[in-house]
Amino acid sequence: MVRTRFAPSPSGFLHIGGVRTALYAWLYARNQKGKFLLRIENTHIKRSTQESVNSIIEGMKWLGLDHDEDIIIQQNRFDIYKERAYQLVNNDKAYKCDCSPERLNNIKKQQIKSGDNPHYDGHCRERSDEISENYVVRLKSDRSSSVIINDGVYGDVEVNAKELDDFIIMRSNGAPTYHLAVVVDDYDSAITHVMRGDDHLKNSAKHIQLMEAFGYPLPNFIHLPMILGSDGSRLSKRHGAMNVLQYRDEGYTPDAVLNYLLRLGWSRGDKEIFTIKEMIDGFSISGINKSSAKFDIEKLRWVNQQHLLETSNEEILGILNDRSQMVNSLDERTALNFIQAYKSRANTINDIIVSCEQLFSEKIDYDEDASQKFLKTEIVVPFQDLLEMLEQIEWNAESVNQSVKSICKKHDIGFGNIGQPLRVAITGGTESPSIDLTMTLLDREIVISRIKKAIEYISNQ
Repeated sequence: MVRTRFAPSPSGFLHIGGVRTALYAWLYARNQKGKFLLRIENTHIKRSTQESVNSIIEGMKWLGLDHDEDIIIQQNRFDIYKERAYQLVNNDKAYKCDCSPERLNNIKKQQIKSGDNPHYDGHCRERSDEISENYVVRLKSDRSSSVIINDGVYGDVEVNAKELDDFIIMRSNGAPTYHLAVVVDDYDSAITHVMRGDDHLKNSAKHIQLMEAFGYPLPNFIHLPMILGSDGSRLSKRHGAMNVLQYRDEGYTPDAVLNYLLRLGWSRGDKEIFTIKEMIDGFSISGINKSSAKFDIEKLRWVNQQHLLETSNEEILGILNDRSQMVNSLDERTALNFIQAYKSRANTINDIIVSCEQLFSEKIDYDEDASQKFLKTEIVVPFQDLLEMLEQIEWNAESVNQSVKSICKKHDIGFGNIGQPLRVAITGGTESPSIDLTMTLLDREIVISRIKKAIEYISNQ
Protein backbone atom coordinates (compact mmCIF):
# COMPACT_ATOMS: atom_id res chain seq x y z
CA MET A 1 0.00 0.00 0.00
CA VAL A 2 1.21 3.49 -0.88
CA ARG A 3 1.95 5.54 2.24
CA THR A 4 2.96 9.20 2.02
CA ARG A 5 3.50 11.86 4.64
CA PHE A 6 3.69 15.59 5.20
CA ALA A 7 6.22 16.54 7.84
CA PRO A 8 6.30 20.28 8.61
CA SER A 9 8.55 21.88 11.19
CA PRO A 10 6.49 23.95 13.68
CA SER A 11 8.91 26.86 13.80
CA GLY A 12 6.50 29.05 11.86
CA PHE A 13 3.23 29.00 9.98
CA LEU A 14 2.06 26.73 7.16
CA HIS A 15 2.98 28.54 3.94
CA ILE A 16 2.27 28.03 0.24
CA GLY A 17 5.37 25.90 -0.43
CA GLY A 18 4.51 23.53 2.39
CA VAL A 19 0.87 23.34 1.31
CA ARG A 20 1.86 22.27 -2.21
CA THR A 21 4.10 19.52 -0.80
CA ALA A 22 1.25 18.35 1.43
CA LEU A 23 -1.20 18.51 -1.48
CA TYR A 24 0.91 16.36 -3.80
CA ALA A 25 1.53 13.77 -1.09
CA TRP A 26 -2.18 13.76 -0.20
CA LEU A 27 -3.31 13.51 -3.82
CA TYR A 28 -0.96 10.64 -4.60
CA ALA A 29 -2.09 8.69 -1.54
CA ARG A 30 -5.74 9.25 -2.35
CA ASN A 31 -5.18 8.43 -6.04
CA GLN A 32 -3.51 5.15 -5.09
CA LYS A 33 -6.05 4.30 -2.36
CA GLY A 34 -3.22 4.55 0.13
CA LYS A 35 -2.58 6.40 3.39
CA PHE A 36 -1.51 9.98 4.03
CA LEU A 37 0.17 10.74 7.36
CA LEU A 38 0.88 14.00 9.17
CA ARG A 39 4.08 14.29 11.21
CA ILE A 40 5.19 17.28 13.30
CA GLU A 41 8.98 17.52 13.11
CA ASN A 42 9.78 19.38 16.33
CA THR A 43 13.18 17.98 17.31
CA HIS A 44 14.41 21.60 17.54
CA ILE A 45 12.68 22.29 20.83
CA LYS A 46 13.74 25.95 21.06
CA ARG A 47 12.49 26.73 17.54
CA SER A 48 9.20 24.85 17.84
CA THR A 49 6.05 26.34 19.34
CA GLN A 50 2.64 24.95 20.14
CA GLU A 51 1.16 27.98 18.40
CA SER A 52 2.80 26.87 15.15
CA VAL A 53 1.59 23.30 15.64
CA ASN A 54 -1.97 24.54 16.14
CA SER A 55 -1.71 26.81 13.09
CA ILE A 56 -0.45 23.96 10.88
CA ILE A 57 -3.24 21.64 11.98
CA GLU A 58 -5.86 24.37 11.50
CA GLY A 59 -4.50 25.16 8.05
CA MET A 60 -4.60 21.51 6.97
CA LYS A 61 -8.15 21.20 8.28
CA TRP A 62 -9.30 24.34 6.42
CA LEU A 63 -7.77 23.04 3.19
CA GLY A 64 -9.46 19.66 3.61
CA LEU A 65 -6.16 17.75 3.53
CA ASP A 66 -7.28 15.11 5.98
CA HIS A 67 -4.69 12.71 7.37
CA ASP A 68 -4.96 9.03 8.23
CA GLU A 69 -3.88 7.59 11.59
CA ASP A 70 -2.69 9.62 14.58
CA ILE A 71 -0.46 12.65 14.13
CA ILE A 72 3.18 11.72 14.80
CA ILE A 73 4.90 14.14 17.20
CA GLN A 74 8.67 13.79 17.13
CA GLN A 75 9.17 15.19 20.63
CA ASN A 76 7.29 12.14 21.93
CA ARG A 77 9.79 9.77 20.27
CA PHE A 78 13.15 10.96 21.63
CA ASP A 79 13.74 7.68 23.50
CA ILE A 80 13.25 5.78 20.24
CA TYR A 81 15.74 7.95 18.34
CA LYS A 82 18.30 7.60 21.13
CA GLU A 83 17.92 3.82 21.15
CA ARG A 84 18.38 3.68 17.35
CA ALA A 85 21.47 5.91 17.50
CA TYR A 86 23.13 3.58 20.02
CA GLN A 87 22.07 0.61 17.93
CA LEU A 88 24.29 2.01 15.18
CA VAL A 89 27.11 2.67 17.65
CA ASN A 90 26.94 -0.91 18.93
CA ASN A 91 26.97 -2.23 15.36
CA ASP A 92 30.05 -0.12 14.53
CA LYS A 93 28.01 1.98 12.09
CA ALA A 94 28.33 5.15 14.16
CA TYR A 95 30.61 6.52 16.87
CA LYS A 96 30.85 9.06 19.66
CA CYS A 97 32.70 12.32 19.06
CA ASP A 98 33.72 14.92 21.65
CA CYS A 99 35.65 17.31 19.39
CA SER A 100 35.33 20.89 20.55
CA PRO A 101 33.71 23.59 18.41
CA GLU A 102 37.10 25.30 18.23
CA ARG A 103 38.76 22.21 16.77
CA LEU A 104 35.97 21.68 14.26
CA ASN A 105 36.15 25.31 13.18
CA ASN A 106 39.93 25.10 12.66
CA ILE A 107 39.54 21.94 10.57
CA LYS A 108 36.89 23.65 8.43
CA LYS A 109 39.12 26.70 7.84
CA GLN A 110 42.06 24.51 6.80
CA GLN A 111 39.93 22.44 4.41
CA ILE A 112 38.45 25.53 2.77
CA LYS A 113 41.93 27.04 2.45
CA SER A 114 43.18 23.89 0.70
CA GLY A 115 40.16 23.81 -1.63
CA ASP A 116 38.60 20.73 -0.06
CA ASN A 117 34.92 20.26 0.76
CA PRO A 118 34.47 20.93 4.50
CA HIS A 119 33.93 17.64 6.35
CA TYR A 120 34.70 16.00 9.65
CA ASP A 121 38.21 14.53 9.57
CA GLY A 122 37.37 11.33 11.46
CA HIS A 123 39.45 12.18 14.52
CA CYS A 124 37.18 10.25 16.90
CA ARG A 125 36.22 7.55 14.43
CA GLU A 126 38.61 4.83 15.60
CA ARG A 127 39.28 5.96 19.18
CA SER A 128 39.60 3.13 21.66
CA ASP A 129 39.13 5.17 24.85
CA GLU A 130 35.62 5.57 26.22
CA ILE A 131 33.92 8.88 25.59
CA SER A 132 31.31 9.45 28.26
CA GLU A 133 30.64 13.20 28.40
CA ASN A 134 29.69 16.04 26.05
CA TYR A 135 29.69 13.96 22.90
CA VAL A 136 27.67 13.76 19.75
CA VAL A 137 27.03 10.64 17.71
CA ARG A 138 28.26 10.59 14.11
CA LEU A 139 27.46 8.14 11.32
CA LYS A 140 30.42 6.26 9.86
CA SER A 141 30.01 7.53 6.34
CA ASP A 142 31.53 5.70 3.38
CA ARG A 143 33.43 8.38 1.45
CA SER A 144 34.92 5.88 -0.97
CA SER A 145 32.02 5.96 -3.44
CA SER A 146 29.27 8.27 -4.60
CA VAL A 147 25.61 7.91 -3.62
CA ILE A 148 22.99 7.68 -6.37
CA ILE A 149 19.56 9.09 -5.54
CA ASN A 150 16.87 7.66 -7.78
CA ASP A 151 14.32 10.47 -7.82
CA GLY A 152 10.84 10.40 -9.32
CA VAL A 153 11.24 13.93 -10.74
CA TYR A 154 14.95 14.44 -11.38
CA GLY A 155 15.93 10.88 -12.26
CA ASP A 156 19.30 9.57 -11.02
CA VAL A 157 21.14 12.24 -9.04
CA GLU A 158 24.74 11.53 -8.04
CA VAL A 159 26.21 12.94 -4.85
CA ASN A 160 29.99 12.77 -5.12
CA ALA A 161 31.93 10.94 -2.43
CA LYS A 162 33.82 14.14 -1.62
CA GLU A 163 30.53 15.74 -0.53
CA LEU A 164 29.81 12.99 2.00
CA ASP A 165 30.65 13.33 5.67
CA ASP A 166 30.50 11.65 9.08
CA PHE A 167 27.48 13.77 9.90
CA ILE A 168 25.93 14.09 13.35
CA ILE A 169 22.86 11.97 14.06
CA MET A 170 22.49 12.75 17.78
CA ARG A 171 23.39 15.99 19.52
CA SER A 172 25.26 16.29 22.81
CA ASN A 173 21.99 16.98 24.65
CA GLY A 174 20.58 13.63 23.49
CA ALA A 175 18.27 15.17 20.87
CA PRO A 176 18.25 13.59 17.40
CA THR A 177 19.19 15.54 14.30
CA TYR A 178 16.69 15.92 11.48
CA HIS A 179 18.48 13.21 9.50
CA LEU A 180 18.15 10.50 12.14
CA ALA A 181 14.58 11.38 13.13
CA VAL A 182 13.24 11.49 9.57
CA VAL A 183 14.81 8.16 8.60
CA VAL A 184 13.55 6.39 11.72
CA ASP A 185 10.07 7.90 11.42
CA ASP A 186 9.70 7.08 7.73
CA TYR A 187 10.72 3.48 8.40
CA ASP A 188 8.49 3.06 11.47
CA SER A 189 5.56 4.56 9.54
CA ALA A 190 6.24 2.34 6.52
CA ILE A 191 6.42 5.37 4.22
CA THR A 192 6.71 4.23 0.62
CA HIS A 193 7.01 7.62 -1.09
CA VAL A 194 8.95 10.55 0.38
CA MET A 195 7.74 13.81 -1.18
CA ARG A 196 9.49 17.03 -0.17
CA GLY A 197 11.11 20.15 -1.61
CA ASP A 198 14.20 19.83 -3.77
CA ASP A 199 16.17 21.80 -1.16
CA HIS A 200 16.33 18.39 0.59
CA LEU A 201 17.65 16.57 -2.48
CA LYS A 202 21.25 16.36 -1.27
CA ASN A 203 20.02 15.39 2.22
CA SER A 204 18.63 12.23 0.67
CA ALA A 205 22.21 11.00 0.19
CA LYS A 206 22.66 11.14 3.96
CA HIS A 207 19.35 9.44 4.49
CA ILE A 208 20.24 6.64 2.08
CA GLN A 209 23.46 6.07 4.00
CA LEU A 210 21.52 5.93 7.25
CA MET A 211 18.93 3.56 5.81
CA GLU A 212 21.65 1.24 4.57
CA ALA A 213 23.36 1.35 7.98
CA PHE A 214 20.08 0.34 9.63
CA GLY A 215 19.25 -2.17 6.92
CA TYR A 216 16.03 -0.30 6.05
CA PRO A 217 14.51 -0.55 2.54
CA LEU A 218 14.72 2.62 0.49
CA PRO A 219 11.47 4.51 -0.20
CA ASN A 220 10.68 6.22 -3.48
CA PHE A 221 12.03 9.78 -3.47
CA ILE A 222 10.08 12.59 -5.14
CA HIS A 223 11.68 16.01 -4.78
CA LEU A 224 9.57 18.97 -5.82
CA PRO A 225 11.04 22.06 -7.52
CA MET A 226 10.85 25.24 -5.49
CA ILE A 227 8.13 27.84 -5.91
CA LEU A 228 9.62 31.21 -6.83
CA GLY A 229 8.28 34.72 -6.53
CA SER A 230 6.84 36.47 -9.57
CA ASP A 231 10.24 38.10 -10.15
CA GLY A 232 12.07 34.78 -10.13
CA SER A 233 13.59 35.25 -6.67
CA ARG A 234 13.02 33.04 -3.65
CA LEU A 235 9.37 33.14 -2.55
CA SER A 236 8.85 35.59 0.31
CA LYS A 237 5.97 37.29 2.10
CA ARG A 238 5.86 40.05 -0.51
CA HIS A 239 5.20 37.39 -3.16
CA GLY A 240 2.55 35.50 -1.18
CA ALA A 241 4.53 33.22 1.18
CA MET A 242 2.30 34.04 4.11
CA ASN A 243 0.35 31.90 6.55
CA VAL A 244 -2.13 29.90 4.46
CA LEU A 245 -4.86 30.91 6.92
CA GLN A 246 -4.39 34.49 5.74
CA TYR A 247 -5.66 33.38 2.34
CA ARG A 248 -8.77 32.15 4.14
CA ASP A 249 -9.10 35.52 5.88
CA GLU A 250 -8.68 37.34 2.56
CA GLY A 251 -11.59 35.44 1.05
CA TYR A 252 -10.02 32.65 -0.97
CA THR A 253 -11.70 29.25 -0.97
CA PRO A 254 -9.69 26.14 -0.04
CA ASP A 255 -10.55 24.38 -3.29
CA ALA A 256 -9.25 27.34 -5.30
CA VAL A 257 -5.99 27.49 -3.34
CA LEU A 258 -5.45 23.76 -3.87
CA ASN A 259 -6.39 24.02 -7.55
CA TYR A 260 -3.89 26.83 -8.07
CA LEU A 261 -1.09 25.01 -6.25
CA LEU A 262 -1.80 21.82 -8.17
CA ARG A 263 -1.07 23.63 -11.42
CA LEU A 264 1.97 25.34 -9.90
CA GLY A 265 4.26 22.48 -10.84
CA TRP A 266 1.93 19.84 -12.29
CA SER A 267 0.16 19.80 -15.61
CA ARG A 268 -2.47 17.87 -17.49
CA GLY A 269 -2.84 19.36 -20.93
CA ASP A 270 -4.35 22.84 -20.98
CA LYS A 271 -6.92 22.20 -18.25
CA GLU A 272 -6.80 24.91 -15.58
CA ILE A 273 -9.79 24.40 -13.29
CA PHE A 274 -10.18 21.16 -11.34
CA THR A 275 -12.59 19.87 -8.75
CA ILE A 276 -11.07 17.98 -5.82
CA LYS A 277 -12.25 14.69 -7.36
CA GLU A 278 -10.62 15.59 -10.68
CA MET A 279 -7.40 16.42 -8.85
CA ILE A 280 -7.38 13.03 -7.13
CA ASP A 281 -8.38 11.02 -10.18
CA GLY A 282 -5.88 12.69 -12.49
CA PHE A 283 -2.83 13.13 -10.29
CA SER A 284 0.37 11.31 -11.21
CA ILE A 285 4.02 11.70 -10.30
CA SER A 286 4.93 11.71 -14.00
CA GLY A 287 3.03 14.98 -14.39
CA ILE A 288 5.29 16.87 -11.96
CA ASN A 289 7.44 19.45 -13.73
CA LYS A 290 11.19 19.70 -13.16
CA SER A 291 11.37 23.47 -13.50
CA SER A 292 10.53 25.87 -10.70
CA ALA A 293 7.16 27.62 -10.94
CA LYS A 294 6.46 31.29 -10.26
CA PHE A 295 3.77 32.30 -7.81
CA ASP A 296 1.29 34.76 -9.36
CA ILE A 297 -1.30 36.26 -7.02
CA GLU A 298 -3.38 37.53 -9.94
CA LYS A 299 -3.62 34.02 -11.37
CA LEU A 300 -4.72 32.77 -7.94
CA ARG A 301 -7.42 35.47 -7.88
CA TRP A 302 -8.63 34.34 -11.30
CA VAL A 303 -8.73 30.68 -10.22
CA ASN A 304 -10.64 31.70 -7.10
CA GLN A 305 -13.13 33.61 -9.24
CA GLN A 306 -13.72 30.53 -11.40
CA HIS A 307 -14.39 28.43 -8.32
CA LEU A 308 -16.81 31.03 -6.94
CA LEU A 309 -18.75 30.88 -10.21
CA GLU A 310 -19.03 27.10 -9.83
CA THR A 311 -20.00 27.29 -6.14
CA SER A 312 -23.72 27.23 -5.35
CA ASN A 313 -25.28 30.40 -3.97
CA GLU A 314 -26.37 28.45 -0.90
CA GLU A 315 -22.81 27.33 -0.15
CA ILE A 316 -21.48 30.87 -0.57
CA LEU A 317 -24.24 32.11 1.73
CA GLY A 318 -23.07 29.65 4.39
CA ILE A 319 -19.54 31.08 4.17
CA LEU A 320 -20.81 34.66 4.24
CA ASN A 321 -23.04 34.03 7.25
CA ASP A 322 -19.97 33.01 9.24
CA ARG A 323 -18.09 36.16 8.29
CA SER A 324 -20.52 39.04 7.80
CA GLN A 325 -23.09 40.52 10.17
CA MET A 326 -24.57 42.41 7.25
CA VAL A 327 -25.32 39.20 5.35
CA ASN A 328 -26.77 37.71 8.54
CA SER A 329 -29.19 40.63 8.76
CA LEU A 330 -30.70 39.89 5.34
CA ASP A 331 -33.53 37.47 4.73
CA GLU A 332 -32.43 34.37 2.85
CA ARG A 333 -34.17 35.23 -0.43
CA THR A 334 -32.56 38.70 -0.59
CA ALA A 335 -29.16 37.29 0.33
CA LEU A 336 -29.31 34.60 -2.38
CA ASN A 337 -30.49 37.12 -4.99
CA PHE A 338 -27.62 39.40 -4.02
CA ILE A 339 -25.06 36.58 -4.31
CA GLN A 340 -26.40 35.58 -7.72
CA ALA A 341 -26.09 39.18 -8.91
CA TYR A 342 -22.64 39.90 -7.49
CA LYS A 343 -20.57 36.70 -7.45
CA SER A 344 -19.62 36.96 -11.12
CA ARG A 345 -18.05 40.35 -10.33
CA ALA A 346 -16.04 39.07 -7.35
CA ASN A 347 -12.59 37.52 -7.15
CA THR A 348 -12.86 36.60 -3.48
CA ILE A 349 -15.41 36.10 -0.75
CA ASN A 350 -14.23 39.39 0.74
CA ASP A 351 -15.18 41.19 -2.48
CA ILE A 352 -18.74 39.92 -2.04
CA ILE A 353 -18.77 41.02 1.61
CA VAL A 354 -17.56 44.52 0.73
CA SER A 355 -20.20 44.83 -2.00
CA CYS A 356 -22.90 43.66 0.40
CA GLU A 357 -21.91 46.15 3.08
CA GLN A 358 -21.81 48.96 0.55
CA LEU A 359 -25.19 48.12 -0.95
CA PHE A 360 -27.16 47.38 2.21
CA SER A 361 -25.55 49.89 4.55
CA GLU A 362 -27.90 52.43 6.08
CA LYS A 363 -25.47 55.19 5.15
CA ILE A 364 -24.15 55.59 1.60
CA ASP A 365 -20.77 57.24 1.20
CA TYR A 366 -20.17 58.52 -2.30
CA ASP A 367 -16.87 57.82 -3.99
CA GLU A 368 -15.43 61.31 -4.43
CA ASP A 369 -14.35 60.94 -8.05
CA ALA A 370 -17.61 59.21 -9.01
CA SER A 371 -19.82 61.82 -7.35
CA GLN A 372 -17.96 64.71 -8.99
CA LYS A 373 -18.21 63.07 -12.39
CA PHE A 374 -21.83 61.84 -12.34
CA LEU A 375 -23.85 63.68 -9.69
CA LYS A 376 -24.35 66.92 -11.62
CA THR A 377 -27.14 69.48 -11.92
CA GLU A 378 -28.39 68.23 -15.30
CA ILE A 379 -29.41 64.87 -13.81
CA VAL A 380 -31.70 66.37 -11.14
CA VAL A 381 -34.82 66.72 -13.30
CA PRO A 382 -34.53 63.19 -14.79
CA PHE A 383 -34.08 61.89 -11.24
CA GLN A 384 -37.22 63.71 -10.08
CA ASP A 385 -39.25 62.32 -12.98
CA LEU A 386 -37.93 58.83 -12.27
CA LEU A 387 -38.94 59.10 -8.62
CA GLU A 388 -42.57 59.64 -9.62
CA MET A 389 -42.52 56.52 -11.80
CA LEU A 390 -40.74 54.33 -9.21
CA GLU A 391 -43.44 55.05 -6.66
CA GLN A 392 -46.12 53.60 -8.95
CA ILE A 393 -44.60 50.58 -10.76
CA GLU A 394 -44.41 46.93 -9.76
CA TRP A 395 -41.10 46.40 -7.96
CA ASN A 396 -39.13 44.15 -10.30
CA ALA A 397 -36.11 44.55 -12.59
CA GLU A 398 -38.16 44.61 -15.81
CA SER A 399 -40.42 47.41 -14.61
CA VAL A 400 -37.46 49.43 -13.33
CA ASN A 401 -35.68 48.95 -16.65
CA GLN A 402 -38.69 50.19 -18.61
CA SER A 403 -39.04 53.20 -16.31
CA VAL A 404 -35.42 54.23 -16.81
CA LYS A 405 -35.76 53.80 -20.58
CA SER A 406 -38.90 55.95 -20.51
CA ILE A 407 -37.01 58.74 -18.71
CA CYS A 408 -34.17 58.48 -21.23
CA LYS A 409 -36.64 58.89 -24.07
CA LYS A 410 -38.42 61.80 -22.40
CA HIS A 411 -35.17 63.74 -21.85
CA ASP A 412 -33.46 62.52 -25.01
CA ILE A 413 -30.46 61.06 -23.18
CA GLY A 414 -28.64 57.76 -23.46
CA PHE A 415 -29.18 55.01 -20.91
CA GLY A 416 -25.65 55.46 -19.59
CA ASN A 417 -26.29 59.16 -18.94
CA ILE A 418 -28.73 58.23 -16.21
CA GLY A 419 -27.49 54.71 -15.42
CA GLN A 420 -24.14 55.71 -13.94
CA PRO A 421 -25.56 58.60 -11.89
CA LEU A 422 -28.19 56.19 -10.58
CA ARG A 423 -25.47 53.66 -9.72
CA VAL A 424 -23.58 56.28 -7.71
CA ALA A 425 -26.79 57.37 -5.99
CA ILE A 426 -27.76 53.79 -5.08
CA THR A 427 -24.37 52.20 -4.26
CA GLY A 428 -21.98 55.12 -3.75
CA GLY A 429 -19.73 53.97 -6.61
CA THR A 430 -19.65 53.01 -10.26
CA GLU A 431 -19.34 49.22 -9.99
CA SER A 432 -22.40 46.99 -9.71
CA PRO A 433 -24.54 44.59 -11.76
CA SER A 434 -27.15 46.10 -14.12
CA ILE A 435 -28.74 49.08 -12.47
CA ASP A 436 -32.30 47.68 -12.66
CA LEU A 437 -31.19 44.47 -10.91
CA THR A 438 -29.15 46.40 -8.35
CA MET A 439 -32.09 48.64 -7.49
CA THR A 440 -34.53 45.75 -7.01
CA LEU A 441 -32.18 44.02 -4.57
CA LEU A 442 -33.21 46.84 -2.23
CA ASP A 443 -36.64 47.80 -0.99
CA ARG A 444 -38.44 50.45 -3.04
CA GLU A 445 -38.43 52.89 -0.11
CA ILE A 446 -34.65 52.64 0.28
CA VAL A 447 -34.04 53.28 -3.42
CA ILE A 448 -36.34 56.29 -3.43
CA SER A 449 -34.66 57.74 -0.32
CA ARG A 450 -31.21 57.32 -1.88
CA ILE A 451 -32.22 59.08 -5.08
CA LYS A 452 -33.67 61.92 -3.00
CA LYS A 453 -30.44 62.10 -1.04
CA ALA A 454 -28.48 62.35 -4.30
CA ILE A 455 -30.72 65.20 -5.47
CA GLU A 456 -30.11 66.97 -2.16
CA TYR A 457 -26.36 66.36 -2.49
CA ILE A 458 -26.33 67.91 -5.98
CA SER A 459 -28.36 70.89 -4.83
CA ASN A 460 -25.88 71.61 -2.02
CA GLN A 461 -22.84 71.60 -4.33
